[in-house]
Amino acid sequence: MKKALIILGFISAILAVILCVTPLFKIAVFPIIAAFLCGLGLIFLTKKKQIKTKAIQYIFLLSIIALVFIIYKSIFVKTEIGNTEELEQLDESSEEDAIKELEDLEIDF
Repeated sequence: MKKALIILGFISAILAVILCVTPLFKIAVFPIIAAFLCGLGLIFLTKKKQIKTKAIQYIFLLSIIALVFIIYKSIFVKTEIGNTEELEQLDESSEEDAIKELEDLEIDF
């Protein structure tokens, strides 16, 4: 049980750190929660048995680092919408080109 919680905690903490530095940083909340739960489970196991706490400290450290990155990105990173008029013109021109290509096709049955 102890080794399973340690492995699961490390995997979820590392996954959280990886996800928090990508544009998918909002998804990293779920691995952070899993890492915290594994860390809490390990704390309860250490109270029953004498287990070294270095692994627990590393799991909590990685989870806190990921949580700090998520909070920072949520506050300071703003998503900007570009000029949509250019995209609409590009869409209309590509639609006109597609219609011309379809009209030029000769299909024999």
